[in-house]
Amino acid sequence: MEIEIVQIPSESNEWDVKRTIADVLHGDDFYNPTDPRDRRVNFKISLNEGPAGMMHNGSGTLMLGERKIGEKFLAWLRRPENNIRIHGRKIRLFPGKNKPQYGIIQTLLKAPYVPPETEEERQQKLRKVDVSLHVDKIQIGVFYRPANALPGSSRAFSNECEISHQDKGAGMMWFEYDHKLIRIQADQITDQIAYNIAITFANIRRLAIGFDFGNPFICFDLLTPPMLEKQRINRELTGDEWKDNRKFRQRLSSLNEAHAAVAPYAHHLRLILHEERDILHFAELCKVVDLQPPFRANVEANSMGFFSRKRLHNVNIWLRKLQWPVAFQIEATLRNGLLTTVDLLQDLYGPINEIHARDPYWAGEVLRSFTEALRLRAPTKSPLECFLETRTKKVHIEPPAPQDGLFPCHHVTFTPTRNILEGPYVTQSNRVIRDYAGFQQHFIRVDFRDEDRLQYRWAREVDGTSLLVDRVGGILKNGFELAGRHFEFLAYSQSALREHAVWFMNPFNHPIRGLVTAQKIRDSLGDFSGVIKQPSKYGARMAQAFTATDPSVSIQRHQWSEMEDMGDKPYIFTDGVGTISTQLGDMIWDALCEQRPYMRERTARMQSYQHTITGYKGMVVIDERLEGIQMRLRPSMNKFKAHEKDEADAKIEIARAFDRPGMTYLNRPLVMVLEDRGVAKQTFINLQEQAKTTIHTSSDSMDNLNQLLRAHSLGGSFHLPFILKALQSIGMGFKYERSVTVLRDPFFDAFIQYAKNHILRALKHDARIRIPDSYLLAGVADEGPTYEHDGLENVFTLKEGTIYGTSGLSLPLDTCVQQPDDPEPTYIQGAVVISRNPVVHPGDIQRVFAIGKPPDNQICFFRNLKNVVVLPSKGGRSMASCLGGGDLDGDLYSVIKYGPLLPTENKDPASYEPGQTRELEDGRESTVEDVCDFVVEYLNSDVLGMLSDRHLIIADQSKFGTSDERCMELAALCSKAVDYPKNGVPVDIHDSPRLLIPYKPDWKQAEDATPRSTDYYESTRALGELFRNITIPEPTPPPPRVNGAGPQTKLIPLSDSISMVLRPHIQNQLGRSQNREQDVDAMAGLFRRYVEELRYISMTHALSDAPDVRLSEEEVVVGAIMAKCSQKRWRTDRMYRMRLHASNLVREIGQSLFHAETDPPLSAELQQGLYRAWCAWEFATTHKEVFGGNSFGLIALGVVLDVLQKLGAISLIAPIKKDTIEDEEEDLAIQLRQDLDVEKQELNFPE
Repeated sequence: MEIEIVQIPSESNEWDVKRTIADVLHGDDFYNPTDPRDRRVNFKISLNEGPAGMMHNGSGTLMLGERKIGEKFLAWLRRPENNIRIHGRKIRLFPGKNKPQYGIIQTLLKAPYVPPETEEERQQKLRKVDVSLHVDKIQIGVFYRPANALPGSSRAFSNECEISHQDKGAGMMWFEYDHKLIRIQADQITDQIAYNIAITFANIRRLAIGFDFGNPFICFDLLTPPMLEKQRINRELTGDEWKDNRKFRQRLSSLNEAHAAVAPYAHHLRLILHEERDILHFAELCKVVDLQPPFRANVEANSMGFFSRKRLHNVNIWLRKLQWPVAFQIEATLRNGLLTTVDLLQDLYGPINEIHARDPYWAGEVLRSFTEALRLRAPTKSPLECFLETRTKKVHIEPPAPQDGLFPCHHVTFTPTRNILEGPYVTQSNRVIRDYAGFQQHFIRVDFRDEDRLQYRWAREVDGTSLLVDRVGGILKNGFELAGRHFEFLAYSQSALREHAVWFMNPFNHPIRGLVTAQKIRDSLGDFSGVIKQPSKYGARMAQAFTATDPSVSIQRHQWSEMEDMGDKPYIFTDGVGTISTQLGDMIWDALCEQRPYMRERTARMQSYQHTITGYKGMVVIDERLEGIQMRLRPSMNKFKAHEKDEADAKIEIARAFDRPGMTYLNRPLVMVLEDRGVAKQTFINLQEQAKTTIHTSSDSMDNLNQLLRAHSLGGSFHLPFILKALQSIGMGFKYERSVTVLRDPFFDAFIQYAKNHILRALKHDARIRIPDSYLLAGVADEGPTYEHDGLENVFTLKEGTIYGTSGLSLPLDTCVQQPDDPEPTYIQGAVVISRNPVVHPGDIQRVFAIGKPPDNQICFFRNLKNVVVLPSKGGRSMASCLGGGDLDGDLYSVIKYGPLLPTENKDPASYEPGQTRELEDGRESTVEDVCDFVVEYLNSDVLGMLSDRHLIIADQSKFGTSDERCMELAALCSKAVDYPKNGVPVDIHDSPRLLIPYKPDWKQAEDATPRSTDYYESTRALGELFRNITIPEPTPPPPRVNGAGPQTKLIPLSDSISMVLRPHIQNQLGRSQNREQDVDAMAGLFRRYVEELRYISMTHALSDAPDVRLSEEEVVVGAIMAKCSQKRWRTDRMYRMRLHASNLVREIGQSLFHAETDPPLSAELQQGLYRAWCAWEFATTHKEVFGGNSFGLIALGVVLDVLQKLGAISLIAPIKKDTIEDEEEDLAIQLRQDLDVEKQELNFPE
């Protein structure tokens, strides 16, 4: 409804009118704040344009979404006691003659009210920054310290490439407040095309201003290279802002040929401004946009030619003469911006050649540590001094063997302008790389990312296609030279593709297989003729061989067969699941236990596996009817035809074994849909309050803390749960516990706080709240109908709308594991909710009935299956397909029995019919170049996360929630985006529904920067309440720790609280508790080795490449990263790599202290290991102020406690299973893989 307004005071503006009317419409007569479903009335004020120089002509319009509200408002005005005054003057309102446009009505109905102060503040800032500053020169280069520089003096700037505007008229620089960036006009090629440089505020590390011989300059010390763009100017406009501002800019890898030569190495900027006064104006504008203020400095500029073609050519000639481990690290110092060619060719050439001649492996390790030391070096220390110091400290050791299933991998990240090199560090292996044991260094992991290491995300006005085609496509198709080697594209795994990562390889000669090339490996994988015309499926089928798996057993061709699927396409009941015999299941189990002996003692025999065999992949479960060695697969599991020799001796590779149920958590999409389905907002708040209580009371007792760490998979790399349990068993506890020796250790206090903060952040930003009485289970099909088909009678089968699920017994918040001597498992019975991440459509959550224990008097296929959810194979449609378009090839399903979360409203599932797979237009067969083209297109069109974000925001803004027609459209697009990696049909996000208003709910505030109040509104949905209900205290920064190795602590040795409790136990086993001083000092070499690698971990896995950014010791120990990041997927990936790297280091150091040669270990071995670990513990207690000292002590303490338990000196309190460090390592391996799988499933919709 439209209402006319007249007699508006001339000095009033739109915001004054809006504030005054809001006082009425949001008062008690129109709004009930106690009603959770009531929302403040949204309305729009528009003032009519006045004569020249006046804001308005005294009249305007009030627009409301509902007529009944407008009529109620006019009725309120007719009462004698009511009127509306602005600046003391009464205004008049009466019904208008026009009806608001449909789009405005819909926005007012659905979008929340935004206070006028928000938009008013934004408009004021936009007016202030609507200016341009004139630029004479753009200098691109690096900061360096001249050889003759005085201590404390500013660095100089080497101008490696210059763009001058002096002969062409001054260039321009301006602020874009809404996009939080500074844009600089680089060069104008024609009247239609101009190049520019975009610097985001978050990318600016430091700003300096000053005068150089009278020339005003601004220096930008950047964290990463800026964005380079080509823009169409003077383009024809249609008047439709949405169309006119779409894709008129293109991303570039360089600005011109001269810049292309130095761009991989130099990215800092120095601008020469046209006028002196612009320096002060620039500083003032920085304040307006909340950017850090620039400081005054004298930064001298010189053209040093560090990255001239001649010098780079000389470096490449040198690298070709060196072995790979050394050449890679030298290349890393150059590519990562740590050294210049002058540093390498003049100062370091001789010393590096010297250590290379002695031992290339050791030289590579020295240089790997050198790269880390360069980032930490003092300004006064030269690279040569840093190198000599690193070389002196580096311990000469043989290369350690990584854990089974891991290998040391080199990594390279290609951004638009540069390469970033990392490694080698341990990475999960796969079947292909295991086939070439001893040649792993020829395989390299390649990531394609934007300059800030985040995945490519294009703004609406940016077209990134040409950049990806040229940059990424060129690398994929032509390969690349690195450290004297040529690498060519090999393939990818499906999970790696989602991370925008692929495998490359350097061709090599194998003693048996001859010359091994990428094409030769691809040809050996199988017969892909069935999908050869579909590049996306061709790549996906090859990806099967690169899935992270563990080898198990091989079976002969007559021992496996194919049986029919149940159900009709496209909703097959058995999509992706087959069966195996009990004997074959035992063989697989024995093979896994041989690799991990401790599994046999700690886990009941598994009955379900996710696997690959020849060209098949999916789930298999034990069918007790099958005799001997049998595997029965299905057509839905067959992805390609294997070679005949591979079928004759078929290897079963295990991707995942299901020995326990996972924990089920809420997340943002699930909360949004459940609230729309009738679940009360207070239910979510109550669960969050319970979670907060658990977190805040976790340090009240060791048992509480242990359960918290296990529940959130924290501290496993350093065996913290085992250590806490063992310390508890010898009488230690926290200060609130009774009858214990209080553990007093500042490092324990610090890492506990880090763990709490990590979990609190997940509660706040992800709504990641543990759901009680719920289970995360792999889905399988009821094979009962096949029994009936085979002629069996009296078979119990699941009916449509029912499920069967069990879980092993467990203690609260502990890992769910069924032990061999446990009673029968817990049967899930009654009304439950079942769903599968990601949840987006309202019908992705279904309420079903869990049958509990099957009847004893009938034949039942699933009677003895545990830790799975069995879905019915009867009805009109498979249940899995109703749950976000799922299947049974390894998908995990949440089964929620918690009553308050069961929805009261029913919603039909989406259809989720499979789309067509895109084939090549000319009908020809795909080549590897076509697969490369698909990868490029995927990187350009991977919009699933953005679609999800848009879906949630519109659901928050609309009063119809997830049932809004726009959300339903987005849900369909999300389904297509999920299938995109396989069917090759992209989704154009620019054609998807737009947000209702240009503001986001407060729960969407980015983690990576201080949010602007002008960008967000306060959400009234459950997600908003949950977000605001959490306050995350900043963790206390760790105390500064020195890098030296000399003793720092002057306490009496072994006088701390832990040592005092352990000493009697050590005395009983060794006959003494005092260590020989020389034996304690002998731990210095091992400690140095540990600290070097810990420093490398803390640098390599940090979220930023900034030289002064590294993870704290506490973060590595806990396994969490505290830094803010806008892309959760990037943090998750870095945390996973950090934990894997750290666990391998802890294992290596622990085995250096104690490694039994016999099984079970001899008493003498145990006593020797106990003494060495006790010496290491004493060494650590005297080095707590040294970086790494505390965590080295944790490793030693873990070994001490583990050996004491093996000797029978201590026994753990209330053990639910045999607990040892080996058990902790096995738990960690399982947790790492399962957590990553769950995260990736949830992160189909990263928030």
